[in-house]
Amino acid sequence: TLSRSTDNGSSLTDVLPNAYNAHTYFGPSDFDRTNVVVSNYIYKVPLFRNRRDVIGYALGGWEISGIFQYQTGTPFSVRTTQDIAGVGAGSGNQFWNQAGDSSISTGSFTPTGLVWFKTSVFTQPAAGTFGTQQRNGLRGPSFWTTDASLRKNFPIMDRLTMQFRFDVFDFLNHPNWGGPNATPTSGAFGTITGKSNDDRQLQLALKMIF
Repeated sequence: TLSRSTDNGSSLTDVLPNAYNAHTYFGPSDFDRTNVVVSNYIYKVPLFRNRRDVIGYALGGWEISGIFQYQTGTPFSVRTTQDIAGVGAGSGNQFWNQAGDSSISTGSFTPTGLVWFKTSVFTQPAAGTFGTQQRNGLRGPSFWTTDASLRKNFPIMDRLTMQFRFDVFDFLNHPNWGGPNATPTSGAFGTITGKSNDDRQLQLALKMIF
């Protein structure tokens, strides 16, 4: 898919950061994913597949399958729970000002993590004012993973088959970055300090198909 979803309510609870102006709250939806690719394949190994003797029973009936998934990262904003505007407790998280492009071509590593965006373009609004940043103008890392499976079918009767499965989730053991720290008062602001997916997992199973 190639899509874009925008709104001013996918993360809205009961209050706006600026109850007098909802315009700056309009932006990419929290669930927006510009690109999503999901593909799958199943390959039935032809060797000995049609033989009905011992060799066919032992060496035939193998299948290889897999799933590949890719999607762009989640949108987010630089916000704080501080009541900078002085509108009272209970207002939504207030935006910081953004002056310039926050993107960087290649992130660098620091003692706290991977630098994901420029923090220097964000400044705290003056007391009694609201930030000028547009909601969800930044985007986190993309995500991709691939699963694989090896299966062996043992025909028992015309309508009964036993299947042995060896499944591998995150087959390539590829780490996906977690979301960056978007809290401007944090020492790790602008960096990624972890990953979002688990390590490679293996699974053995027997399955009866009838």
